Amino acid sequence: MKVSVGSFNPLGIIRALSKGYKIESEFPFFLLYFRSIATARVSRNLLFKLFAEKTVFRNISEIFKKIHVLVDVWRYGHAEACETACRHAVSKVFKTFLIRMSQSISSGEDLEDFIRREYRNFMASYPEERERMLDRLRKFCDAYTSVFSSTTLICVTILLAVIFYSFKLMIQIAVIGLTSVSMLLFLFSWIMFSQAKPDSILPKGREKPPKRRRIERITMGLLASLPAIFFLSGMELFLRVALMGIPIMVAGFLGRRYVGKVKACEQHYPSFLRQIASICSSGVPVKTALKDAVNVNYGPLNKAVRKLYARLSLRISSETAWRSFETEVDSQLISRVNGVFTDVLLRGGNINEVSKLIESVYFIYTTIRRRRYQIVSYLNGMLVPLHVAMCGMLAIISGFFTSLNKFITSMPTILPLQSALPTEFINAYFIFVLVLFSLNNASAIYSIEGDSHFTLLFLLGLMLACGSLVYGLVFQTASQYLSSILTV
Repeated sequence: MKVSVGSFNPLGIIRALSKGYKIESEFPFFLLYFRSIATARVSRNLLFKLFAEKTVFRNISEIFKKIHVLVDVWRYGHAEACETACRHAVSKVFKTFLIRMSQSISSGEDLEDFIRREYRNFMASYPEERERMLDRLRKFCDAYTSVFSSTTLICVTILLAVIFYSFKLMIQIAVIGLTSVSMLLFLFSWIMFSQAKPDSILPKGREKPPKRRRIERITMGLLASLPAIFFLSGMELFLRVALMGIPIMVAGFLGRRYVGKVKACEQHYPSFLRQIASICSSGVPVKTALKDAVNVNYGPLNKAVRKLYARLSLRISSETAWRSFETEVDSQLISRVNGVFTDVLLRGGNINEVSKLIESVYFIYTTIRRRRYQIVSYLNGMLVPLHVAMCGMLAIISGFFTSLNKFITSMPTILPLQSALPTEFINAYFIFVLVLFSLNNASAIYSIEGDSHFTLLFLLGLMLACGSLVYGLVFQTASQYLSSILTV
């Protein structure tokens, strides 16, 4: 993407990067859909219309809507329309795909032969490319941990270097230094995100199951209580921060538990798909196949399967029933692959072949996800102890200055230092460091895991609550112990 100096727009660049990431996230499943629906031997016009209407590939379908308009309204040829629409594709991978498809259509090649070759080449390189990115991700995690350890000492050194100068200078340098360090950590988080390329577990859209809506309402209520907790009077600052972390952590915990149930559904879905596909491939109707599937134990997927069978028994349209099934399960992965399967059922494609393709992609995708989760656990195991140790170290330094200030004020004629050290500012500064680094570390872990925003809330609340409590406990202990030594 070329950007001129005169038209430099940071927000536009961020939107383009975000759009490109979303397109590349959908691209493997789009190729799966293309490869699967091509077995039904549908016409090229209908095929492009299906691509434009497929909301589960929302970002890719926007490009195909433009192609569909160019073909239907402006009477472009399919090859020319693909070449024209590729200018709107911010993803380099998808743009080159459209160019190759345009060349294939121009040469008169059959679309099924084209997508077979494209799908085979992509799936041969995709796992290896993701493995290389995950190897680089682990190295970036080590670098982030090293930088975080160093930045803690940098923040303390900045404060100690200016402690005996003017108060205004101390505030300026401390804030500038802390902001710079935090931005550096956020930059590392963005780099790790670009290597991990995580996908959300929960789909984004207006259609949500009632349980998820309830959890989101509870989350909003808990977050709305934070200002009231912060402005509580007669309470130490560290204790207020700890209390603020509790509702954030509870909201994240409820969401993570819900996401865990969705993941359990994803584990049982391949077995469900395999049974339905094996029965339907012999010409048996879907309703009959589901009648047998109801008697099989699919764990947390049982309820959604029973509701799907009940809707089809009530003669609700197959498309509506399957869409309700996807909403009930509330998994983005299942929505993507199930949409492929149901369209092939509706269009009369090769069910047996398509089910094997879906299982293969499903296995590759979940294997890469498990590998990424191992790196998340690795980073989590390093950052949480470091975060707690940082809080303890800051508390010891703050306790030392508090004790020193008491000693200085009690003996002003002996020590020619300023009459009082700004201990309140030092305490507030260290707690601000704690809060900001909690957000940095939670964002770093979330940038790799990326399951849902509940992960960010849980980690942020956990680090705020535990870090503040450790800070308060160590601060009280250190200040009392050092005061007893200095007053002896």
